[in-house]
Parts: sequence; structure tokens; C-alpha cells
Amino acid sequence: MSEQHTPDGSGAPVPVLSAHRVIQDFGSTRALAGVDFGVSAGEIVGLAGANGAGKSTLIGILSGALTPTAGELRVDGVPVSFDDPEDAARAGIATVQQDVDAALVPTLTVAENLVLDRIARRSSAAGSLGAFPSRRAIRRAAADVLGDLDLDLDAEVSRLRTSDKQQLLIARALHRGARVLFLDEPTAALSIGEQQHLHDRVRALAAAGTAIVYITHHLGELVAICSRVVTLRDGVVAGEFVRPLDREAIVTSMLGALAARQVATRSGAAAGDPRLRATGVRTRADRPALDLEVRPGEVLGITGPLGAGKSELLRQFAGADPLLSGALEFDGAAFLPRHPADAARVGIGFVAEDRRQTSEFPDWDIAGNIAIGDLRGVRRGPLLSARRERSRAAEAIDRLRIVASGPRARLTSLSGGNRQKVIVARWLVAGSRLLVLDEPFRGVDLGARADLAALLRSGAAGAAIVAASDPEEILEVADRILVLVEGRIVAEVRPADVDAAALSALMLAVPETS
Repeated sequence: MSEQHTPDGSGAPVPVLSAHRVIQDFGSTRALAGVDFGVSAGEIVGLAGANGAGKSTLIGILSGALTPTAGELRVDGVPVSFDDPEDAARAGIATVQQDVDAALVPTLTVAENLVLDRIARRSSAAGSLGAFPSRRAIRRAAADVLGDLDLDLDAEVSRLRTSDKQQLLIARALHRGARVLFLDEPTAALSIGEQQHLHDRVRALAAAGTAIVYITHHLGELVAICSRVVTLRDGVVAGEFVRPLDREAIVTSMLGALAARQVATRSGAAAGDPRLRATGVRTRADRPALDLEVRPGEVLGITGPLGAGKSELLRQFAGADPLLSGALEFDGAAFLPRHPADAARVGIGFVAEDRRQTSEFPDWDIAGNIAIGDLRGVRRGPLLSARRERSRAAEAIDRLRIVASGPRARLTSLSGGNRQKVIVARWLVAGSRLLVLDEPFRGVDLGARADLAALLRSGAAGAAIVAASDPEEILEVADRILVLVEGRIVAEVRPADVDAAALSALMLAVPETS
């Protein structure tokens, strides 16, 4: 562990921004219980912890969105207090949230978004572009803000990639004098190439003296770019680590007893006839045909860059999209699902990438969200039995370690990881023999991810197909991995034979045309 960077005369640099013995209470709940945290100029500090550890609360306090119950904030060693995020921004503190669209006006141009604060100011205020700025004045001011970034100033922001929106927000924050930059899950929706570009940008900013706080669930990112990692657990600092960073120690610090869980193993390799066999299927009509199969007791991982065709493939297996070509067999019988209900009837449970739109009933409670997968199982005569609903949900909560007040808790009250567990529980309770999961770990913290991976590898669902763009996620869960690039299988590997870097390299391969 490293020593806390404090202005105590020890020779350590004075942090640009620091928190000292910060406490945050929400009613009777103590979210932070005396946290010390600091970041110095030119430093990239990773902030990690499971959902509920206190990361968002700490960032909210440091960025002016929350006022702490007790404790002290300092800028350059001088005590300060922030009334709101704008107050913090004036002190040089900026945040780029995971939802970048929330900080932008999609119908305005890049130029207009870059100087939005100057357009909004009164015409007499310092830095204002005037009451009715000309297009030329806006472009000229925006070019100043953009610097050497390659963005079209006249492009409508709604048409930009997520990575470009992030760069826009970073440029705007730096131009406003940001000395401390919080990046909250910045690579959640980025391709491998875009992630690498962002990492390069973050390193360059730190080299120029910007203090960076990097919040992510992905250990690979923490190890790749952070000079120091601070972990939170249950509202306190659980650990602080400096290079060389020890992944196992970081996980243990974050999860405590959870880290001691062993991924369940099965006796012997997956055997028997295929649970699902796909022959001559395509991700798109203009892409090559491919074959694959998954056997009982196996977790087949499918990975590849954005646009590789992973979602298109899984949606056809689950009947969400029509089969473009070829044939499917389920447990040896021909199978042609025309709707997800057809797939569910034979024993296929499907969780789509956009699960909040397609799989969740947010206003329902946990019991209802689980029961909808198998209404026959909760019937009592012609009516549904609330008692059976609650009983099944209670068993699922215990089995999947769902953190909730009980079966009647609304889905919206749960964290992303626990919501995902509820949807998986729906299909396990329904007796599914194959789970088809598209990006199941997106927005899911490390603890919930470990729980889901252990469940899948235990064989509880019979077999599973998991698609994920993140190499670490797919290595953690899969028994066998197919790498998909532009609709073509370019490699088949076992997790024991590759690491995340090697898998990333395969994902960046350009397939040969036949």
C-alpha cells in the first residue's frame, strides 16, 4: 500500500484536490464513513469498488454535486466548500459522466456545444460571445477550444460516436481550466480501438499536468493506465495500491469475502450431443456463412469488436430476428424460432444487449419480473398465486445473492448488477436449458459479475452462449471462445491459452476474404 498524499511536510506533493475524513449520510444510511482521498497534478488515480461501495457518493462530493455531512475538502491544501458543480468547475474540477449525452445538446453542432457556456452567459459577462453570436464567431471560439482534436465543428452532435462526444467534453472542460478530471466508466460503450485511443489521450493529459480520477469496473484498464488505485468497500477506503499493481490484491480489497469464492467447476469437459447446433448461419446477408455448436454444461463465449455481428447472431438463435440462412438444431431436433416465445418454449432463455428496453419490467417487483418467464409455474387453477410468486422469487434471491429488501422490491430500486441477476433468474426458474446472453456484464460491478460467471460455469442453466466485447469478461466466464470479426469466425481459443492482450489482438484482426 502507498502512503496517503497529504501536505504534512513529508515531502509528498500537495494534492490538487483532496477529501479528509469525509462522512456522508442519507437518512439513517451512512454511505461514506470517514474517507480520505486525494489526487495530485499529473497523476492517474483509479477509483474502484463494487456497486454500493461509495464511489458515486465520493465523486459527487468532490465535484460539488453533494454536500458532505462532515469532513473537509481541500484544493491545493486550502479548505474549500462547493455549493454546486458550477462552483467546483470554477475551482478547476470537471466530470465526464458515463452518460455523455446528458451533458450535450444533440441538435446543436460540435462548435456550439464546445462554447455552450459562453453562448449562455449574459452578453456583458466575461467570455460571453454576445447576445446573438454569429456562426463565424462561434466557429472561431470553438476552434480555440478544440485545439488539435480532429472533429468536424459543423457536425451535429447527435451524429457523433460516443468516443468523439467524450473528446468534445474533455476539450470543453480543459478549456474552462479543469485541473482535475473525473472520468466515470469512460469506455463502457467504446470499441477496443476507441478504448486504446482514450487511454493514450488520458496519459497525454496526465503528462501535461492534469490530475485524473478514473472510475471503472475493468481491472485491465486500472492496471494499464493508473499510477495508483484506491478501493472503496462499504463506505470506507479498503486499500490503496501503487505500481506494480497486483490485480488479485485489488479484487480482494474491493470484494472482501466475495473474492474468496471459487468459480464452480464441473467434473470433466462438456460432453454429449450439442445442445444447440448452427449450420450455415450468417450475421448479415452479405457476410459469410458460419457453423458453431454449444454442448450441455458448456459456456461458449463469442467476442469481437463492435459491429462484428455478435448481437445479430444471438438474436437469430433466440427468435428475436428471423434466421437469415442455414439451419438450427436444438437437442438434435430441427428448430426454427420465429419469435422469442418459440425459443422460450423449447428451453432457451434470452437476455438482449438492451435489456432495459427488451427484458425488464421496471415498474414491477422482483417476483413479477421472475414469474413472467414461466406463468404456468405460479398458477393455482386459472389464477396466478402471489404466494408462489413470492416463494420462487425468494429462492432466486438467495441462490443468486440478489441484494434486495425482498421479493416485493421494485426492480428500479436495484443496482445494475442485481437487475441483471433478476433477469437471469427468470430463465433459470423457468427451467431453461440454454441461456443466450448478450453483453450480460455491461454496467455490472465486479462482485455481481463474479456471481453471474460462477452461476453460468456451475452448469445451472445446462449450457450458455455469452457474447461480450470486453476480453477480460469473456475470459472470466467462457470454457471456449469464438472470435468474430466482420461476421467471420477468425479464431477459436481456450481461456487457458490466451490472455486479454492476445484476445484483443485477435479481435483487431482483418479476416481474409474467401
